[in-house]
Amino acid sequence: MDSIARTDQKIKILIAEDQGLIVHSLTIMLNAQPDFEVTGTASNAEELLKLLEIKKPDVIITDIKMPGMTGIELTRIIDLKMPWIKIIALSMYVHPQFIREMLKAGAKGYLSKNCTPDELFLAIRDVYIGKTVFCKIISEVLITNFSITEEDQDKQGRNLTAREIELIHLLAEGKSTREIASQLYISEKTVERHKSNILKKMRLHNTAQLIKTAVENGILIL
Repeated sequence: MDSIARTDQKIKILIAEDQGLIVHSLTIMLNAQPDFEVTGTASNAEELLKLLEIKKPDVIITDIKMPGMTGIELTRIIDLKMPWIKIIALSMYVHPQFIREMLKAGAKGYLSKNCTPDELFLAIRDVYIGKTVFCKIISEVLITNFSITEEDQDKQGRNLTAREIELIHLLAEGKSTREIASQLYISEKTVERHKSNILKKMRLHNTAQLIKTAVENGILIL
C-alpha cells in the first residue's frame, strides 16, 4: 500500500528549477493532489533561499544544475540551517557522483526527471514521514555502481567529483574556459586544472575524447 502522510494539513512544497515549462507542469501536477500545495517556485537557489522564511515548506524539490549556486550547495545550506525541511533532487543527471554528493549534502531523495508522476508523489509523501527515497532509475544506477570494480571506476569516470562532472557538461555545451570560469565563479587557471585532472583520471587526451566517453558512460546525456 502506498505511503500517505499522516496529517490533515497539506504538505507544503517549494520548487527550485530554472526551466519554466517544467515548473509549470510540476505545479499543476502537484497541486492536483489532495494532500500537496506548491507554495512557491524559484528559478535559482538564491531566490529559493529568500522564500524559505516566508513560505516555511515541508519539502523542497530542486534541480542540481541551476544558474549560480548548484542544487548540491543549496541543499547543504538548507540542511545546516533548517534540517527539518526534506529535500528531493529531481534531475536529468543520473551519474552516481551527483547522487552521492546530494545525499552527503542532506537530500532525502533523488529522482530522475524520467521518473513517473506516481514515483514523484510517493517520494514526496515518503520523505515527509522520514524515509529516504529513489526512483527505479536511480536505484538501478546505485546497484550497478556498487558492483563496479576500482579499475572500471577509473575508466568510466566513477571517481569524478560533482564539480568535475559539471565542468564536463559545460565543455559539452561548447563553453570557453573564460565562460566556464565566470559561470562557476572560479579562475580560468582552476578551470584548466580541473580539465587536466579529468583527462588524467579518465586516461584521455582531449575534449573530443572526453565528451565521447562521457556520453558512452552516462555522464553526459546529449
